[in-house]
Amino acid sequence: MTVLVLTSEEDVTADMVIHRLAQRGTPVLRLDPATIPGRVALAARITAGGEVAGHITTDRQRLALRDIRSVWLRRPGAPGADAAEQREWVSLETERAFYGALRATGLPWMNDPDAVARSRYKVWQLRAAHEAGLLVPETLVTTDPAAAERFAEDGPAIVKSVSGRHPEDPPVTLPTARVPADADFSGVAAAATCLQREVAKLADLRLTVVGEQMFPCVITSKDRALDWRFLPADECDWSLSEAPAAVTAGVRRYMAAAGLVYAALDFAMDAAGQYWFLEANQGGQFGFVEITTGAPISQAIADWLTHPAPSPAGAIPCPR
Repeated sequence: MTVLVLTSEEDVTADMVIHRLAQRGTPVLRLDPATIPGRVALAARITAGGEVAGHITTDRQRLALRDIRSVWLRRPGAPGADAAEQREWVSLETERAFYGALRATGLPWMNDPDAVARSRYKVWQLRAAHEAGLLVPETLVTTDPAAAERFAEDGPAIVKSVSGRHPEDPPVTLPTARVPADADFSGVAAAATCLQREVAKLADLRLTVVGEQMFPCVITSKDRALDWRFLPADECDWSLSEAPAAVTAGVRRYMAAAGLVYAALDFAMDAAGQYWFLEANQGGQFGFVEITTGAPISQAIADWLTHPAPSPAGAIPCPR
């Protein structure tokens, strides 16, 4: 049985897990859905008996759908993205065919595509985290300049992207920034903006979840930087730690509600010892945590993909 890894060709972090899978003798097929059709071919059919049959073919391998053990939905390109003509239509047709076939088999996913889609919405995340018992800073998502100004007047605030992406091409991560006292909010009318009450933090917690395992990493940055992601590595101290029981319990409830088996969650730790949920990235990077601290995250992912657990609560399983 083979693990199907769906990610871009540039994703070097996926190589860490693929290496672990190879070490334990678990077969792997890695491909980018952007290469379908073209370099990768798909054939799927519903038999007269209602079974899903077919195969995925690359230039090196032919994999029967029935021989897929699990699917790692890492950082894939859009199906059909490499099409030379009518790209939008080809992409839609290919996405419905490829992911429809995989969904129909009832395979275990890390993570389920529907759970991934739901989890991308920041407002949904924050509400789900609150319902899970986690502390969530007051947040405003708006296109109303007056509403944004009133929010900023009520106390120190930060501004961040609603989606986490920068508008330029190629897209890059947009850093979190403080809202200055003399901010001009007129630009809020041009695009949705996320404002959040600033947490007076002492450090950050990056909590990586793989199935039932958790890898809490405390990040202490120079001058308590607002966004450690944009600091040089030597300006941050990384250390594995223990998260409070209330936090880990809340995270488990969040993961169940989201239907996720993998996520990288970010928290701000304040002077009172409270942990404030900021976001959960269902496809968040883990390589830098493993390289810096030695946390065996790639091994945990490889173990889960080899012996996947049942779908988490909140997911919508398909019968196999």
